[in-house]
Amino acid sequence: MSGAEALIVLGIIANTAGVIDFTGKILGRIKDASENYQNIPKAFRVVQTTLPLLSHALKQIQQRIDSGVSDEEACAALKPVLQDCQSDISDLNDIFDKCLPKEGSSKFRRGWKAVISLKQDKKVEEISELLRMRVPLLTFHHVTTPASSAMDSVAAGIAASKIADAKRPKIYSMVPVLWADDFTGREEQMSILSSKLSQQGKHVRVAIVGLGGIGKTRIARQYIETQKGFGVSIFWIHAGTAERMKSGSRDIANEVGIPGCDGQDVDILKKVKDWFESETSGRWLLIYDNVDDIDLTYGGTNGRLADYFPRSNRGSIIMTTRNRQIGIKFATARNIIPLSALSDEDSITLMATKLEEDNTETNPDLERLVNVLGGIPLAIIQATSFILENGSTPARYLELYEASESNRLELLSQDFEDDTRDHELKNPIASTWVVTFEYMKTHQPLAADTLCLMSMFDSQAIPEAFISKTAGGDCASSTNLERTLGILQAYSLISVNHDTSASAPHKQMARTFDLHRLVRLVTRNWLTMCSTFNFWVAKAIKDDEGVSVPEIFHGQTLLNEHTTDGLICPTCTGNILRSMVGVGESITGKLQMTKKAVAICSFALGTNHRKASFYKKLEADALSLLKDHASAEMTYREALVGYEATLGLATRETLGIERNIAIAMREQGKHDEAERLLVRLRKLSCQEHGQEDPVTVEITQTLSYNMVAQGRNEEALKLNLEISKLDINIFCKFRLASSYNDMSEYSEAETLYISLLDDEDALVRDGLLDQVLNRLAQIFCQQDQFDKAEGLQRRALAYLQQSFGENSGYTLIAKLDLAKTLYYLEQYHEAEGLLLQVHLTSIEHRIELDGVHANTAAWYLAIIWLELGKHDQSKELALKTIESTRRQLGEQHGQYVWMMESLRDLWGLNPDGTEEISEEKCPSPGDSPDQPVEETENCEPEEQ
Repeated sequence: MSGAEALIVLGIIANTAGVIDFTGKILGRIKDASENYQNIPKAFRVVQTTLPLLSHALKQIQQRIDSGVSDEEACAALKPVLQDCQSDISDLNDIFDKCLPKEGSSKFRRGWKAVISLKQDKKVEEISELLRMRVPLLTFHHVTTPASSAMDSVAAGIAASKIADAKRPKIYSMVPVLWADDFTGREEQMSILSSKLSQQGKHVRVAIVGLGGIGKTRIARQYIETQKGFGVSIFWIHAGTAERMKSGSRDIANEVGIPGCDGQDVDILKKVKDWFESETSGRWLLIYDNVDDIDLTYGGTNGRLADYFPRSNRGSIIMTTRNRQIGIKFATARNIIPLSALSDEDSITLMATKLEEDNTETNPDLERLVNVLGGIPLAIIQATSFILENGSTPARYLELYEASESNRLELLSQDFEDDTRDHELKNPIASTWVVTFEYMKTHQPLAADTLCLMSMFDSQAIPEAFISKTAGGDCASSTNLERTLGILQAYSLISVNHDTSASAPHKQMARTFDLHRLVRLVTRNWLTMCSTFNFWVAKAIKDDEGVSVPEIFHGQTLLNEHTTDGLICPTCTGNILRSMVGVGESITGKLQMTKKAVAICSFALGTNHRKASFYKKLEADALSLLKDHASAEMTYREALVGYEATLGLATRETLGIERNIAIAMREQGKHDEAERLLVRLRKLSCQEHGQEDPVTVEITQTLSYNMVAQGRNEEALKLNLEISKLDINIFCKFRLASSYNDMSEYSEAETLYISLLDDEDALVRDGLLDQVLNRLAQIFCQQDQFDKAEGLQRRALAYLQQSFGENSGYTLIAKLDLAKTLYYLEQYHEAEGLLLQVHLTSIEHRIELDGVHANTAAWYLAIIWLELGKHDQSKELALKTIESTRRQLGEQHGQYVWMMESLRDLWGLNPDGTEEISEEKCPSPGDSPDQPVEETENCEPEEQ
């Protein structure tokens, strides 16, 4: 080789990205990345010492050739060394291009490339070491005089370089899943995956967990694309079944040339595992895709697939699975990467990319469509395939999708081509999830049954306590329920919500669960195909002796979705309505629901059928609460006909209906008629059931109330004395105390209420604790002992918050009562806060408070604002409230009269807002007692 030829070689090296300039630029990029991200590997920084040495050696050689010191033979000997240097520098350049962020890169792109660089630390270190080995050879050339010695040293260096190259294992890439360039979103998950797998010299296992069709395989495939060209062999095995695991392992054995794998009796899984754990495998990344069968993977002791997962510090493994429990066993909880639905923004981007639409902001149909598809990538891709294949539009697809449930199911069952998915998997989202359902039905039947039950209700906020009671059977056990719900969460079929407002002992049962809307839809279709849909509807409803739907929208969901298609018999529909009546806090809503139930059951079963009569009785109860006593009396009489026809004349149920008729008559001023009826009922009940029977005692107490209403307190007290001598239950004792309270016999009432509090557990069990506490607090208020009343009301409020939550009507009324007491204690700021909570919560959550409570809250807030100096706000609210009270309750109602007096006294105003010129002294709010507690024993104590 001539000196000129050697110079050409040196020029190639010296000018490859301009070694010196290249070094400065690369180091500048490393420095810039290091300032923004702390995880730039050490090996990248070592380059700053290696490349300058190499550049210096090359310059020295070039000077020797220019001066004629190096002969042609020496230059020829240097040629292979220089070519290797050129190759190594080129490799470094490629790595830096892939790993170091460019100027102007986005924050995510810069962070993402910095994380990728961690993976290449080992490769950069290897190249740097080779360059360091060659620097002495190049340096030796210009410090050694004898040409023969130089030649010998160069030859030795070349031999060492070839040995090092020969030791590099062959790089393999066996990835049957195609890569797609339309990958969207998942930045956080991709960053976490790369960070976990960047640990050099350590075996790492990561599990990507999520619903079928959520994008697990796509993330693994996208990560692989970033690893090409970095000296890592990549292998992919479909591990959904033992057969596919073996087939994938045999393909690997054939590709890498593992000896002794030809026979049928060969344990191919063991052979491949041993190869991965040997030194000859080199650095590797293995992907196990679709590992969903926990019994196949971790069941038993022999032949488990988990026994064949290799473990070597030269390689790492990514697993994709629908089952979180498998993922935790494989990778531990800290190396789980859970996938949820795509955000709306990423969903729109994915669909727009598939549809090749550039401007998504001008197409609101895309946003609506990805919303109804719930951010499930496979469902979005399936929808775009349908649109493209049929020349349709997102708007038309939406129209078809929203037309009916059968349309939705048909669209979600359409097959389509997707080269990025395993060819043996079914592409439609409906088919994808049915695989999971069928597996659970066979291997985890309790979990499958619970999923079927939950699909009957609204997909959001299904209470845990409701699931337990409705499912019954094994789910009645808290341990079994926890395990069952855990399985459904492990498959990402449901997600959990915690009620943070619940107190510690009740936090567990305060949980609710969400079911993805598409999972719910596909589950219901699966049940229809299995001919078990109606069975699960019936199980969800039960009968009126069973559990009630705890949230009104769940009952509404059952009613709306199932009766439309005639899937529930009239009796079951009535049961749904009955359940909803039990939980709706709006009295008007209760009345509407019961009327529907009466109409349905009367039409299907007959007017006097027991169920129709039962709903008729509930309708009358609602009318009584609305103080429409004339209609209530008539409706109770209609119900009585059915009760007597089906149950008899003197049963407890029939006597209870007649007692309610007497109360309705009393409320209309028909005291004599009511008394005659009650005397007859009391005699009949004593004969049939005994003097101490709860029904007899209730009738006697109602008779006592009727006497009080006529001013016959002495006779009423005698009846109460008779009752007090009986061995009565807690309900009757509570009514007796309330009777004394209403007759202003506060001492007797106080004694009874306090005795009831001795057994607080019983009061909690029977739902009376808050009522006892509030009634006793009212007695203390009557005696101006507001400090005692405050303590009792705070206890009642805490109990209601714990039992029903912050947004219950019962809780709001308890806050109102406490605020009134705080007003009299001059604790104005806390009282103001409570009243504002009552007002805002009732509006936000559409809680219908009756006119008395709503107007009382507003009135006390106006008075408190006056005390706090907010005169204009106070005046405006007072005038609005008094007008509202007049419209709702009338000018003769005691509350309106009291407000009128307070308006003149406190504000000096007439109802029209003009100033009152009369100097007549009027009472302040403190001078007028609260509205007397109305006797409401026509129903059970307040149902909660």
